[in-house]
Parts: sequence; structure tokens; C-alpha cells
Amino acid sequence: MGVNRYKEHLVVFVEDKPYRDILNGVQMVHDINIDVKNPCGGWAKVFESFEKNKNILDKFSDATILLIMDFDDKKEDTEASFEKRKSRFNELVDDKYKDRVFLLGTNYKESEDLKKIFSLSNFEDIGKVLVENCPNGSLNNWNNKHLQCNLSEIYRMQEAGVFDWLF
Repeated sequence: MGVNRYKEHLVVFVEDKPYRDILNGVQMVHDINIDVKNPCGGWAKVFESFEKNKNILDKFSDATILLIMDFDDKKEDTEASFEKRKSRFNELVDDKYKDRVFLLGTNYKESEDLKKIFSLSNFEDIGKVLVENCPNGSLNNWNNKHLQCNLSEIYRMQEAGVFDWLF
């Protein structure tokens, strides 16, 4: 079933196919009103796609946008890629939309490394695990070195009321 743009809905720009598969798993657990765009092919292209499509926020007052990408941090980096990408994100999002645009991703490695963490062979199953307790506020599955960087953003989503209509 397609997204209903005239109700609260989530528009998602993803870096690559594994993230799209994770979102398919999310949809298997929760019947959510979500529009997952085709993979952008790189984190910089996620930002480009968002910039080209910012008008969604004006056109559809019930739209919320989520950007998902690899942060690619390396332990030896003097300035972490996560911080650089978060800074770029903050530059791109107009203040009036701060409670309608969010950024999530995988840190230190790529989405592929989530299979090792959760001992699962496919991304849809990872998506199921990541959201199984989100509506209740339990984020235990996010508390690992690859995903804990997202906790403040997830709390921001909760505070903005996204979980109230999403799940």
C-alpha cells in the first residue's frame, strides 16, 4: 500500500540498499505511513536529495523527513565523520523544520556490520529488532558502539511526537 501524504507520514532518504531493507523490516513490525526513496548511492547524495526535496515540508504539512547514512567514523580520525555530517545536517535544515527532519546512521563501520552485532543474516530482521520496543521507549537494541550515536536523535524524534503517530 502506498503512502498517504495527507496524513502524518515519514519520507526517508537512504544511502544504500541495506538501509532500505532495514526499513522494510520496520514496516513488517509496524504498519507505518512511510515513503522510502530509492537509495541515493552515498552519504553526500543523501544530503543532495534532501536539498532537492526540501519543498516536501512546505507542500505536505504532515510530512517528516528522515535521512539515513553511514557515518564512517574511524577511531584515528581527529574530527569524527559523525560530527562533520551532523554539522552539515544542521546547516541544511531550516530552524522552522528542526522538529520535522532527523538524521540516523551507523557509526565506525557500515550498515553491513550490523549483521555481526545482532547475529542476523538479513537487514529486514535487523529492522524488526531495532523497532520492536521503540514505541514503548526501550532503546536497548540501539545501545551499541555502531548505533548509540543515534540515541539523542531518537530522543529528539520522541520529543517532537514522531513516535506518537509513527508506531
